[in-house]
Amino acid sequence: MSRRGPAAAPRPIRVVHVAESAGWAGGEVYLRELARALPRERFELAVVAPEAGPLVSRLRAEGVLTIVLPQAGSLASPPFLRELARRLRALRPDIVQSHGARTNFYARLACRLAGVRCHVSTVHNSLYDYPVGAARRAAYLALDRLTAPLSQVIVCVAQSLARDLVERSRLPAGRVVVIPNGVDLVRFDPGAGDGGRIRHELGLGHGPVVGIVGRMTPQKSHADFLEAFALVRRCAVGARALIVGDGPLRGAIEGDARARGLAEACVFAGVRDDIPGCLAAMSAVALSSHSEGFPFTVLEALAMARPLAATAVNGVTEVVEHGRNGLLVPPRRPEALGEALAGLLGDPVRAAALGRAGRQTVEARYGLARMVERLGDLYQSLLGGAPA
Repeated sequence: MSRRGPAAAPRPIRVVHVAESAGWAGGEVYLRELARALPRERFELAVVAPEAGPLVSRLRAEGVLTIVLPQAGSLASPPFLRELARRLRALRPDIVQSHGARTNFYARLACRLAGVRCHVSTVHNSLYDYPVGAARRAAYLALDRLTAPLSQVIVCVAQSLARDLVERSRLPAGRVVVIPNGVDLVRFDPGAGDGGRIRHELGLGHGPVVGIVGRMTPQKSHADFLEAFALVRRCAVGARALIVGDGPLRGAIEGDARARGLAEACVFAGVRDDIPGCLAAMSAVALSSHSEGFPFTVLEALAMARPLAATAVNGVTEVVEHGRNGLLVPPRRPEALGEALAGLLGDPVRAAALGRAGRQTVEARYGLARMVERLGDLYQSLLGGAPA
């Protein structure tokens, strides 16, 4: 009787992600964290991005195959759809996961054309809050409803986003899964960030620093942050603002700071890789957004045990409990945000207690390992346990 050798190990599951942007915001952070944390022996990752940008360079630095496929500016582009389907046929993925409303639409159709049997849509923000005109939003919603049946599952990063799909868009609840974002608890550790180095590098001094981290877009409402910071300065003379991030509104926001007489008090640091250090340099962290999904900025601030004052929008209220691990204020109320931030600076004992509770919240519920495990389990379940 012949002896059989050991069974060959199953090949990794091939997953292609189709990105909505190659900039640097929540959806792009999500992809970079997945690239770092998904076990390479189980998953083979590739990414299709619509342009060159920070996401592309960072993924390639992680050894991830990243293809730039320019996406047309129009709402519908048959040439882009055909080219995406051609690329997917060449890559032969087991699963395609796409991100964002327009990208979900294209990827659903491209998977059907390419014969990819498993497509996962990802919702990072509410379509009902998209900063576009009413006609374009209506078109997005109609196309989303029309093509949603082509996705095997729709992953939402927050419960509030899932409720939108089920209650407002009338999608079947059984097709919607919530997998919250997660943060790297080792990288974002209160003992790891060198806030002193950041303060020295950026000339922030030793006084109170109020900070914000985020892409400079309308939904982030940096104007509200600046108005709140102006109020903080009345109570905490000499306070500085550390503004981390970039985006299409940067010039306007810098101009707003000058118009308010805050230019000398504000440091615009741009896009940075040392976010733990930047957060460690902040005495208090602000989120002034009018709309969010489940923001990494909030998770990262809490993981760093930073006192946080945030607007009570979408998934923010699922992680921040007012008065326990942070402070919540209504959106579009910069005076309330300013009062909350001033209160944190004026009561360092309470601020530190809120920060410690924030760290405990993230450790218990929002670690990156937990997010990756749940997503990996979803991939396995979609394929019946193994790639075809």
